[in-house]
Amino acid sequence: MFLIVLLQGVVLVSFGQIFLGVDYLRQPLAIFLMVAALALWIASLGLAIGVLVKGEEQVLIWSMLAMFLFSALGGCWFPLESTGGAFAWIGHLMPSAWAMDGFQNIVIRGLGFSSVLLPAVILAGYALAFFGLALWRFDKND
Repeated sequence: MFLIVLLQGVVLVSFGQIFLGVDYLRQPLAIFLMVAALALWIASLGLAIGVLVKGEEQVLIWSMLAMFLFSALGGCWFPLESTGGAFAWIGHLMPSAWAMDGFQNIVIRGLGFSSVLLPAVILAGYALAFFGLALWRFDKND
């Protein structure tokens, strides 16, 4: 699953670079680190959802719920900078906010490689937490 999500990220970044003129490749290693960290978190979230739910119908419901929750609160629909301090603070409890920060640091803010290290580490931490939850719950299902 990680490789599929990673490949999707690479395709999306390539499309943005080639057809939309987004300068992702100004810092290619930083962008690849963010795509890899994001793919790791998403794959771990998917694994946790798959282990926690009962039946295929619930997978769809919980996946949609996670998508809406993480994207809306994490600043994927609108910049957290345009919200009040409390909403931005709550938004940064979402891993998606850190993904947005990492990509924005490169593409919008023009920062260097070091600006994605904290967001990538935080995404990896969330990935580890979801993976740990999936392992713990998988063990309980036996």
